[in-house]
Amino acid sequence: MPRIRTIDPHFPQTASLSRVSREARLFFILLWTVADDAGRLRLDPERLKERLYPLDDDALLLLPVWIGELESAHCIEVYRVDDVEYLRVRKWRQLQVIQRPTRSRLPRAPQESQEIPEESPRMQMRRASEAIPPEDGIHDEEDVEVGDPTAITRERVLADLDIVLRKARRKKTPTSVDARYFDFAGRNTGLWGVRAAAVRAKDSREPKGPGRLRGPAEIAGLAKRSGE
Repeated sequence: MPRIRTIDPHFPQTASLSRVSREARLFFILLWTVADDAGRLRLDPERLKERLYPLDDDALLLLPVWIGELESAHCIEVYRVDDVEYLRVRKWRQLQVIQRPTRSRLPRAPQESQEIPEESPRMQMRRASEAIPPEDGIHDEEDVEVGDPTAITRERVLADLDIVLRKARRKKTPTSVDARYFDFAGRNTGLWGVRAAAVRAKDSREPKGPGRLRGPAEIAGLAKRSGE
């Protein structure tokens, strides 16, 4: 029976699709809706025409052309078992994520068990993003983390702020990660922002050292002056 499938936003960037026509690409996607949860289906052109192209009279003549294109581009595998033709969508598990797949009743394709997994565009982009180092956080290897790393207190924020100031003296401009952290942590602990007045009214002692700064903007400004 037909199934609801999903299309990855990066699917159009798949290299193998550049070797097939636009009509074959659409046919490839439509095949997913009639393939079982293992990516297999019985290859019956007349049945495919009725299910996928009920309003296109010329589809029956074009189906062999599209199948040939997709097979040449290694998008599908056509095979025969006991005089019955089947079609398998290659790299199926990279195209579809199925939470509770139904066991296939169709025979496996000859090349299915020998197929070497190929990274999808999504996997390639994720691997590329992992190769790019993330924005430097507050702490370097030489910096010592103070207290419980999961607790956000005024003392913790001041200690981290002291690290940022030491970085600024080494001409390391604070990153947007630093700014976002101090904006959130400073406001929630009453060092600056809306809560600052209420916190200071309760505790009249002015924070010492780097706590006199009123927000991330001043941190960035200080770092800029230190690099001049």
